[in-house]
Amino acid sequence: MDNDWQAWVGRSEEKRERIAPAPLAGLQALLDRKDDPPPQPGTPLPPLTHWLHFVSPAAQSDLGADGHPRRGGFLPPVPLPRRMWAGGRLRFEQPLCVGDDALRRSVV
Repeated sequence: MDNDWQAWVGRSEEKRERIAPAPLAGLQALLDRKDDPPPQPGTPLPPLTHWLHFVSPAAQSDLGADGHPRRGGFLPPVPLPRRMWAGGRLRFEQPLCVGDDALRRSVV
């Protein structure tokens, strides 16, 4: 197994998505927010609900023992038993709204 982890630093991935109303409606239902109006085009997303979007489906056969896609694609194949989000930077320039076209950029 390649242990030159430095070679993975700087690797990036971009995904584009139109912000759909269904994930926000699902969160409203989960949180029992019955009085909130249903999300419509132009509805601003509450802070941090951008994490409801850009979900990448993976076939069951492509999952590792931890339930996430196997390492070695975008993330390095680190042979440790657990993953964690070690940090990141968020910059909120304006609220995302239902119907917006959005870009997610990930960098190792």
